[in-house]
Order: sequence, then C-alpha cells, then structure tokens
Amino acid sequence: MKTMKKLLLAAVAAVSLMQAPHMAQAADVEQIGRSAYLEAMTGKKVIFVPLSQGMDLNQAWVTVWQRHAARYGFTLEVRDPNMNTDAGIRALQGAIEEKPDLLIVQNPDVQTYARMLKQAQSAGIKVLQVNMQSATQTDSYVGNDWIEMGRLEAGELAKTCMAPGAPSKKIVWLAGVQTGAANIFMRTGIDQIIAENPGLELVSDQPADYDSEKARQITETVLQQHPDLCGIMGIWDNAEVGAGAAVLAAGKQDQVTIVTNGAGADTGCESIKKGLLDVIYNFNAPIQGEIAAQQISELLQHPDREAGAEKTMFFGPITRVDKNNATGRNCWKIDDFK
Repeated sequence: MKTMKKLLLAAVAAVSLMQAPHMAQAADVEQIGRSAYLEAMTGKKVIFVPLSQGMDLNQAWVTVWQRHAARYGFTLEVRDPNMNTDAGIRALQGAIEEKPDLLIVQNPDVQTYARMLKQAQSAGIKVLQVNMQSATQTDSYVGNDWIEMGRLEAGELAKTCMAPGAPSKKIVWLAGVQTGAANIFMRTGIDQIIAENPGLELVSDQPADYDSEKARQITETVLQQHPDLCGIMGIWDNAEVGAGAAVLAAGKQDQVTIVTNGAGADTGCESIKKGLLDVIYNFNAPIQGEIAAQQISELLQHPDREAGAEKTMFFGPITRVDKNNATGRNCWKIDDFK
C-alpha cells in the first residue's frame, strides 16, 4: 500500500514538472488584439463641446470618459461654452482648426452647428453627437430616442387623465428650447399619443427653456386659466421642479400629475420624494456615457476609415422611476462612479 502511494506521488510530481514550463509560457501569451487596441487609443486627441458642464448629465458623461482616457491613453479636452451659443460656435470653430482625432458635440439645436459639423467631416474629423442631434448626421449619435420619450410621457398622462374620475383631460407640455432636437422629436411622439386618444386636450405648449423659474411661472398662469388641469409633461427634471413648486403652492399636488425625464441623478429622486415630481423617465447618463465610450473606442480604432463614411445611432435604455423605485441605481451621484 505504501509502495502504491509513493508511486502515485511520484507520478503527480512528474506531471507537475512537465506542466510547469507550459504554465509559464501561458502567462506570457498576449491577449489577442490588445496591443493593437492600446496602440490605436494611445496619444489620440478627443475634444468635447457640451452645452454646459453645469448639467448633471454632462458631469456624468465626462467622468466616465475621463476614466476611459486615463486607462487607455487618449486625451479628453472639454471646451465648455456654459449655455452661450456664441461661445459654443467659437469653441467648435477652434476645435475644428486643431483637427482632433474625434470631436464630441452636444448641439443646442438642430441648425446652429449643422454647417460646422459638415466642415469638420470634410476636414477628416470624426464626429460623435450626444443626446442632442443636429440636422447634419455624422459618424455616430448616442443618446435618447426622443420620439419614444414623447410617447412615454404623453402615454403616462393619457392613462391618468383618460381614466374614470380624472379631474379633466387637460394636459400641458412644458417645452425646452423649441428648435432643439429633443423638443422637436418629443413633440412628434406627444402628437402621436394625442391622436391615439381623442379627447385628450393639450391646453398649453410653451417653452420653459430648461429654466425652473420660468416653468413655475408658466404653471402658475395655466392653473389660473385651467383650475381642473390634470397633467404636466416636461423635458428635464431639474426644470420641472419649478412646475412642481407651483402645483404644491396651489394645493393641487393630488390633482395634477407631473411627468418628465432626466439623467437619473439623485436630485431627481429627491424631487419625487418631496412631491415635486411624480414620474421621471430616467435615461441614466452614466450608462449613456459608457455607450458613448464604446463609440469613442470604435471610432479611434479605425483611423483609415473616412470621416462620415459610416453613420450609426445608439439609443440607450429608459427606466420609469416613481416613488416606489426612486432609490439605488436609479439615483446616482457623481462620487458613486468616479
């Protein structure tokens, strides 16, 4: 028996010695494609021209992209016009003159940057648009399906205001910037739902320009004109808190349903908990940022591909958030993913 054990131990030892060189060799094997990927990323220049870095979604995107830049060796520069269109034009013109490997743009509306984006593509610069499109289609767009967003918000109010016992069938659309892509496409979705629900009445369509004070003033006026108002749709949760404040001040929080959309930041969840908003369709900016980061990698890996040769679109997920799920991953903070 002892002899058998010795023989087994000797056999195991022999096999281990035979495998050792192979194991050492395996540790030196390069992951297929990794070197080419790192080489494609390293030293590349990316410039981002946002609307404003004061917005929660912009902060989330840039935090994600900076992490990718640090990990894979490209540079990311942010040229922030701070909601000033003239400054945005100058920032974009300057970026085109520098000829980066990739230009990321968040458009203020569909026309302002359209000609310059064509100019960038003609100069051989690849362009990624995020969340707000131009009339000029470029290499890639990552962001919301805004027509779907309009259908979701209007559908929410149709369900509430067409139900038995609703105060009325009157609803309000608090627009953003009326020439903005989000506004234009959302209105298409809203009109579709109104056409599908005869009797649903849009009593006000005014731009609040993403401003909470303006949203509050518009809502105050509409409530005076239509005291039986049933619902309000908006385009950004940080602006619609003004509408919520007006509804609370009028004592109509149990009557008027406020639906909007947002980047999924904790501030939106807090607004729901405070009773300022009822439903937020959350497009989760960190997830958008990761999808855009994939596109950054894709576009930088193909320097031989002509700018504008291929045009792609990626719509991110949308989550309905109300008081029952305004917590956890639906309510991110920047520090959570730095």
